[in-house]
Amino acid sequence: MQDRPITVAHVTHEAIDQLGGIGTVLEGLITSPVYQRAVDRSILIGPLHDWSPSGDALARLGPHGTRVRYSGPDGLDPEGLGAVLRPIELAFNTPMVLGVREYVNHLQGGTRGEAEVLLIDITATDKRRLQEFKHLLFTRFGLECHRYENDWGFEEYCRLALPAWHALMALIPPNRFPAVLISHEFMGMCTALHAAADPHRRLRTVFHAHECSTARAIVESHPGHDTAFYPAMRRAMKRGLHVQGVFGDQSNNPRHALISRAHRLDATLAVGDETANEMRFLSPEMQRANVRVCYNGVPSAPIDDAAQRDSRRRVDEWAERALGFRPDYLLTHVTRPVISKGLWRDLAVCANMERALRDEGKRALYLLLTCGARPRSLEDVRSMRERYGWPDDHHEGYPDVTGPETEPWRMIQVYNNPGRIGSGAVHAVLVNQFGFSPETLGDDAPEGLSTTDLRRAADVEFGMSVYEPFGIAQLEPLHAGAICVPSSVCGCTGFALRGLAEMGIEQSAYAPMLVGDYTTLDHASHETMSQAERDAHELEVSRDIATSLLQRLPRSAKERAALREQGGALAARMGWDRVCEEMFLPALREILR
Repeated sequence: MQDRPITVAHVTHEAIDQLGGIGTVLEGLITSPVYQRAVDRSILIGPLHDWSPSGDALARLGPHGTRVRYSGPDGLDPEGLGAVLRPIELAFNTPMVLGVREYVNHLQGGTRGEAEVLLIDITATDKRRLQEFKHLLFTRFGLECHRYENDWGFEEYCRLALPAWHALMALIPPNRFPAVLISHEFMGMCTALHAAADPHRRLRTVFHAHECSTARAIVESHPGHDTAFYPAMRRAMKRGLHVQGVFGDQSNNPRHALISRAHRLDATLAVGDETANEMRFLSPEMQRANVRVCYNGVPSAPIDDAAQRDSRRRVDEWAERALGFRPDYLLTHVTRPVISKGLWRDLAVCANMERALRDEGKRALYLLLTCGARPRSLEDVRSMRERYGWPDDHHEGYPDVTGPETEPWRMIQVYNNPGRIGSGAVHAVLVNQFGFSPETLGDDAPEGLSTTDLRRAADVEFGMSVYEPFGIAQLEPLHAGAICVPSSVCGCTGFALRGLAEMGIEQSAYAPMLVGDYTTLDHASHETMSQAERDAHELEVSRDIATSLLQRLPRSAKERAALREQGGALAARMGWDRVCEEMFLPALREILR
């Protein structure tokens, strides 16, 4: 059984678009040669959002679609699959598109892979069949679907479940069962629960916990954030308590309602150690469930001194043109502008570095690359640059700062204020674009500048999140010699520490990674912790991080080369091939036995 090629169906909202972390995970898995040797068929399942009557079936598969196998909306059936798919479309009133898409992992040497894509139009699902399914979810699994019908995230993927399951039964030959169905986050849970109810067990079921939605909601909303939540969770689990007994009833959260039933599946794969504990914390049943840690991979590619110098030169040229100086040190944070990223912690560390840098006659640039709106056009960038010096200055309102970008920009304004005591040695800039190239930065960017250059050029990459199930971005520059500063709750921290232990290296002696632990207030009560108490603790931790960071910053090309060698050695142990070989595939083979 272990040597039989595996068919894996992935239910995800990123079947055709790479919107965030799940798309990156799918790319890493599907382009891994280790995955490809074991999994000979991958089927991505998601809602069909392109309802245009254009007749362009390939366009419905997104920018990476390569071939259409069937399209009900377009009357296209080159392989005769309508014989098995058309009855399902008619039964559930759910037009379907089946095709193939490609993956190219540019961060891993351009490795390639492909997957089938099944998209289902659920806008007018047959109501009677849907209600029968919701009744099944209640009677078999206690899921009170009527409470969540006004939440589109729940309703959309509940509607997807039945036609998706029947389509898989039609598309997978009988001799290829059992196959594996993976629910990426809550989106696939209704489909997985239906599969779990199948008496023939034709699909083994996995919940891939790219986060624990329940924990995220609590951490982000609590004034103490991670400083309050994780010590409270650890104390509670030692006493045999679970989330409801500590943080109250969570049943109003539809995502909690779904993921707390993951114990009804065959396995849960958690992308980090804390995420695994968060899943176990949901209930006594989840504590007894088959929860395994399956880290994400961290892409890396060999880089030599010449390539790194070229990248730094291009970034420095841009900085001189756009900001008026070439930084001695480049401190970056490439991320999304959301509360979980703890961006205020970056600035607290920077503030505590300024005096020492000034004494050395050095100047640093803190560059926050984040985008919380539609990417700005080149014309918009040129106009903003000419009118008020974007990105060093911003105006609120699109095409400039808008939505979740607003708070980071206001923090940076306060930080850069010349009247702030000690200001000047670290200048902060917000680049609110998706990408780092002439097309996104305008005429100040030299030809050939790219996000890859920014990653190679960085001396430091911040990532002190209050909630971070894994955090691929936090360690992306590690192989190039950047000092990566994740928080202790990041899943990537656990993977890195495992690699260091295998190398016989203590974390405190490993210069390219500095972990910020904001969860050490074990005596604190989560019920009474205020933002002021958290702020005071964060200030202490930020001072310690700044002190250690100043000691580790490279003062010469030789020291930077040493960081690159050390970072590359660890990054090489954290790739997708290893994840597939040692974590992902063993979990699948175990449940297929």
